[in-house]
Amino acid sequence: MKEVAALLVKHYDLHEGKFDLLLEYQFGAGAFGPTPETVNPGIMIGISKLGLTQSAQPGPLTVDAAEINPPPVQPRKKKA
Repeated sequence: MKEVAALLVKHYDLHEGKFDLLLEYQFGAGAFGPTPETVNPGIMIGISKLGLTQSAQPGPLTVDAAEINPPPVQPRKKKA
C-alpha cells in the first residue's frame, strides 16, 4: 500500500507534505456460484477509487512527498 501511495505522489508531481493512500470500496450483493444449480447468496467487494489524503497524524503507511519525489534542482546561471 505504501508503494501505491508513492506511485501516486510521483504521478501527481507532489513535492512536499505527508500523505496516506485513500481507498474507496464498492459493495455488491447477489447470487453467486459456479453453476446455476449451486448458486448461493454472496457479497462482492471491489475498489472503486484510489487517491491520496493529506495525513494529519503520520502512521506506518504514511509517505513523505519530499523524500519520494524531491523538487527538481534548478541549474545555476553562469555570470557573464
